[in-house]
Amino acid sequence: MSDVLLKYQKQIQELNALEDSKFKYEPSRWVRLEKNAKQLVRKYEGEYICRGDVIDAFKAYYKNGESYLLPFTLTMLWGFSDTGYGTFRTNKYLGVPKNELAIQKAFNSSNLKESYQQLLSIYGLGVSYASKLLYFASRAREEKEYALIFDIRVARSLVRLLDTFGIAEIVNITPSDRFDDYLSYIQLMHRWADELQVEAENIELFLFNGEF
Repeated sequence: MSDVLLKYQKQIQELNALEDSKFKYEPSRWVRLEKNAKQLVRKYEGEYICRGDVIDAFKAYYKNGESYLLPFTLTMLWGFSDTGYGTFRTNKYLGVPKNELAIQKAFNSSNLKESYQQLLSIYGLGVSYASKLLYFASRAREEKEYALIFDIRVARSLVRLLDTFGIAEIVNITPSDRFDDYLSYIQLMHRWADELQVEAENIELFLFNGEF
């Protein structure tokens, strides 16, 4: 493990990813959300949605046969937060029957590669949101080496963490959408987590926050 990461061990250990990483659901920003999805998340209006809430929704899906639509929509609410274009993107994903089938296949498959490919088959849904869905789903299934979120902020922080020349500031860094690269990222994070004696999601949140 890089000594650069080791010096942030205490900071990473003190994070509580399941509770600290949360966003407020402002229904005024989601007025045009697909009606069935909007109805399912009504109880969250004006409330903060944390990672634990989304994981619980996935657990209900797996254990009680609840609709896939609730955990999917909560992931979108949590991910897009107050960006302003979350409704458009979410409705776009849900507006095509084959997309809904791909989402359910991804949630139900125990094969990470298959789930990943199903989600990336949805037009406009890239690795950032595919990885969010896979993270929550695998966390709900209590997988030992659960998937992790891999978005632009995390990718940039990974590079910046080891960048001593300021290169990260002058190049465009985005996460690779190749499955093998995503799997390597997951394995790397879990290996570092074992060495730091923390949850891998804490390292991912540390990278997302970029406070170093």
